[in-house]
Amino acid sequence: MERVLTSVEPFKRLPASEQRRLAEAAREQRYAKGETIFREGQPSDAVWVVKTGRVHLMKFLADGKASTTCVMTAGEPFCCLPALDRKPYPVDAVAAENSVVLRIPLGAFHEAMGRSPAFTQETLCIFCDRLRQVEQKSCMVYEPAEQRLAQLLLTLSKKFGSTIPLTHQELAEIVGVTHETTTRTLNRFKRQGLIRSSRGKTTILHPEKLQALLK
Repeated sequence: MERVLTSVEPFKRLPASEQRRLAEAAREQRYAKGETIFREGQPSDAVWVVKTGRVHLMKFLADGKASTTCVMTAGEPFCCLPALDRKPYPVDAVAAENSVVLRIPLGAFHEAMGRSPAFTQETLCIFCDRLRQVEQKSCMVYEPAEQRLAQLLLTLSKKFGSTIPLTHQELAEIVGVTHETTTRTLNRFKRQGLIRSSRGKTTILHPEKLQALLK
């Protein structure tokens, strides 16, 4: 686990002795695809890091619909705000595929922050960046589906590269439109030669043309 922390922001900012302390306190947990890691409203008791796989942070609405607020991939910590204010988890965390995560107890995390100002500063910067991403998503809620999907594909390409391993339903849950609208819009992108798609994957062929749709 210590090897994982040496490559993950913000933990790689810690001195080696602090990384060892956190690694000793952390526990590795495995989740099958679709399994819930924690639920909205549960007391926050840990900081989580994706070691392998993919975790979606999700809100389940009263009408049964699901909205994905964040997609977390290998090497990313998740559910950041409760790590700072110790308030309950604001979302469900669900393994989108078979995943291994590290669970770092909240007490050990705060002790590390207290001993390392550089770690604290980097932690705050990362968490603020996450808030900006959520704010950007909320600002696009009234934009046409075409622009929202183009922005989403470009954003996800920063995590996955040109081939994005999400289904149309998963993309729909992130962007906040129906599965049918997502499929129809992606098929239009495909006809225009912007993307190539296969079952559960979308490959961006011309990111500059997708970017032009946002102007």
